[in-house]
Amino acid sequence: MSVEEIEFGSVETVRDAERLRPDRDRRFAVVPCGVPAEDDLPIFVALDALRDMEAHALSEARVELGGVLLGESCEDDRGMAFVTITDSLRARHYESTSGSFKFTHETWAEFTRQRAGMGAGVQMVGWYHTHPNLGVFLSELDRFICAHFFSRPSDVALVIDPCRQDRGFFQWSGLGPPQRTGGFYVFAPRHRTAELKCLVAFLELRWNALSFF
Repeated sequence: MSVEEIEFGSVETVRDAERLRPDRDRRFAVVPCGVPAEDDLPIFVALDALRDMEAHALSEARVELGGVLLGESCEDDRGMAFVTITDSLRARHYESTSGSFKFTHETWAEFTRQRAGMGAGVQMVGWYHTHPNLGVFLSELDRFICAHFFSRPSDVALVIDPCRQDRGFFQWSGLGPPQRTGGFYVFAPRHRTAELKCLVAFLELRWNALSFF
């Protein structure tokens, strides 16, 4: 599929809001997944949002699946950017194969309807899709989507390979196409700390395995 075939709606531009980072908010427990680098854009993913995307990825291992990431692009009190991902929307009208995923006008229209009832503070901060048994990377079409529809410096892309049990975020670095981050952060209310640690420990099994190659 060529990049000219993709169908997508327009994406709004929203100013970054000043917020308290989850790892500086006593209401939340925060656990890193992977090893976020100092120069990575800090990405904070809510426990339930991550669990839902992982479940979506595992629901079909023959073709690619995807959706959009919801949350906020923020700045802390020092003016440093970070992203929180609190929810996602699954694409239910799409065209996909074992090696490609295509959003359609119908998909985008449904996203717009769903977001209408979520409040003005909820933004699209990126997108996610799966690469069943292909590994975690951005294809030519993936980079096209990032460049044309999620091109703000704080927009991110998540790729999940449900077969190899690997996942990774990609962010804009100013050095060309989006680059994979060293890791990200998962957060949850403090009373769910044990649940949070269990999920991250499971994901870390794959991260640790990667260190041997």
